Amino acid sequence: MKTKLNIPQEMLMSIDFMNTANGGMSQPIMNIENKENGYEVLVKAPGIEPEDLQVEILKDKLMIYHLLPIFGKMEGETSEMRSIRFISKMQIPADVDVENISAHYDDDKRYLKLELPVDQSQQDFHRKVQIERW
Repeated sequence: MKTKLNIPQEMLMSIDFMNTANGGMSQPIMNIENKENGYEVLVKAPGIEPEDLQVEILKDKLMIYHLLPIFGKMEGETSEMRSIRFISKMQIPADVDVENISAHYDDDKRYLKLELPVDQSQQDFHRKVQIERW
């Protein structure tokens, strides 16, 4: 005997809206690898145009995002309202040379590649700190 699944109407409407807003959205895929010279971050974001991708560093955080249009342009306005959709917000490891982080987009494979080089002076750093007594 089959049982009937009872799903609230509000939940169905919410799911339907999320699946159809802006034509639906695919979940981005992110892969982080520890390479010989540093870290490599690969981001595959189906349905997002390369020129819409943004990468920013704020203190010790690396943010990958794109701007999502909320509404179309209003008559007489030059820009549309947009909202940020984060693909990733990650802590930058302490041994990364932040000044030399780079990003490249591969048009053939359609992925964003970030290179986070390691600062060799920070790697394997060890020091014993003496405790002063008053």
